[in-house]
Amino acid sequence: MTEPKPTAFVQVGDFVKNFGGNELEHSDDLAGRVFDIHFENGWVVRHSFRAGGQLEWQMLQGADPDPAAPERDVECYRATCLREGYYLVDFVKRSQPTRSVSLVLDLTQMAVTAVLTRMPTREETYKPLFQRVLDGEPLSPMRVAVVHGAIGRAPQAQLPRHAPTTELVGKRVRYQYGPRDAYEHIYLSREFYTWNCLQGPEAGLADTDACGYYKLAEKLYLFVWWEKVIPTLGVVMLDFARNKTSGKIFGYREGDFGATCNTPVGAVLTVMNETRYDLETVQV
Repeated sequence: MTEPKPTAFVQVGDFVKNFGGNELEHSDDLAGRVFDIHFENGWVVRHSFRAGGQLEWQMLQGADPDPAAPERDVECYRATCLREGYYLVDFVKRSQPTRSVSLVLDLTQMAVTAVLTRMPTREETYKPLFQRVLDGEPLSPMRVAVVHGAIGRAPQAQLPRHAPTTELVGKRVRYQYGPRDAYEHIYLSREFYTWNCLQGPEAGLADTDACGYYKLAEKLYLFVWWEKVIPTLGVVMLDFARNKTSGKIFGYREGDFGATCNTPVGAVLTVMNETRYDLETVQV
């Protein structure tokens, strides 16, 4: 009888060492610009971009549910421009290193989608999957919120919005992150996808995790996923016209629940094949 092999999942801080090579460079295009972002949850947050990758944000309206959260701060941010007019701005909060903010700034429509993330505590991370099922909780301990908004005006029903989409469902895509690192994604449904490591430190590992997809423009998407075995968040823009991606992976560094690792990633994408579903008869 063959015994199951141990599964060698690794922390984000471990597997991203020497990872990639195809990520985009930071863009300083936003330096000197100020955006007042009006979110659908009632927040109004001013973002003032400075040269050298510095961003000052200030809560003008609303309040963070965490009473310890500051109302303004200056962060080190990274911005990439995968397609003209579309910027992915990302930072980890200096005062709260277990929380990250990723903003899709769509300057063509003056629309914004924010991915707000909190890493789980030690206790949340160590809670068994089966107990999560019994308690009716998500399998992943990650805390992820996607909030939409508009630049310079209150969001309204008639304004552009990055809506959830099923256009990726059925695609099997290879992502070459660098000469040594490659994964494939199989987009199963509106809420789940499978990843499979083809090359790199996780080669041979695969899993199915929760995710979300948002359409930004024709052949341009925001893909967000959160893993359940190792607490991990991925936020990536996918451009199927350019066959390129840009984003980040966020997680703990070497099992230290006080230190996080926020790593830029980018890949060359190749659509391997596609399964077409009858969306009227199959729930995806």
